[in-house]
Amino acid sequence: PTRRSSDLADQKFSSGKVKALLGAKDIRFATEEEVSGITKGVKPGAVPPFGNLFGLEVITDKTLYDNEKIVFNAGERTFSVAMKSEDYNKLVMPRLESIV
Repeated sequence: PTRRSSDLADQKFSSGKVKALLGAKDIRFATEEEVSGITKGVKPGAVPPFGNLFGLEVITDKTLYDNEKIVFNAGERTFSVAMKSEDYNKLVMPRLESIV
């Protein structure tokens, strides 16, 4: 059975799994300046999950697709968009890993 988005909304990535996946000793979130530079002005918290638009590899957890649809910010912190997770997968073609 498909779980509702609200059932998964509290999921967080495992820093240990991400470090292992990337072969990194340490990881951190990008600074506001770094995010702005990469996205040409989009603020943290408003960046849409289309890293491919910014020349970035996108990695998603396999459980994302347990949701029929996903909801995300779309360039503004006050504006959200919903789309079918299968459509997101087709558009972005993210690398699927176990990171939760």
